[in-house]
Amino acid sequence: MIRLMTIILTSASLAACSGGGDSAGGGDILTIHGEIGTVDRGPMEPGLEPLFRAYGIDFEQASVMPFASLADMPQHTVRVAYPEGGETHSFSGPLLRDVLAAALPEGDMLTVTALDGYQRDIELSRIQEHDVILAIRMEGDALNIGGFGPAMIVWPRDTDDALDGMDDSDWVWGVFSIEVR
Repeated sequence: MIRLMTIILTSASLAACSGGGDSAGGGDILTIHGEIGTVDRGPMEPGLEPLFRAYGIDFEQASVMPFASLADMPQHTVRVAYPEGGETHSFSGPLLRDVLAAALPEGDMLTVTALDGYQRDIELSRIQEHDVILAIRMEGDALNIGGFGPAMIVWPRDTDDALDGMDDSDWVWGVFSIEVR
């Protein structure tokens, strides 16, 4: 119950900070930490960042991105059936490799964490080999908290033959943290 309340309160805080997703200012919606070369914030503060604390995420420094920074990057669109076998949707956002490049990753493995606590380890080389996007919009509308937002990893499995037959395991929605190791 405490974990659920933490998720609800933090989600509400993120939603308020992101201003509904299209705010020119807004708060940071993505934190990249771990083995990175570019940093613009200090350590995780357990008393002020309960979601990080709840999921055991700790860091001394990180690179953060608000919605506006992600929206200012070159945008790519992936039309794909999601969930697997479901309806086709149009997702858009920057290439995940470009988002990560801004933080100068020094490791080769990512741990992606979602608001619901789902964590997935993904090799950085896979992100670099395919046009994977960090979607911030679906059908032109911002991904919101309570849906797939604030951001979602979307793979071009319907157009990339190497991803044919891919399941949904590496499709992480509600992304707020990426650790590089």
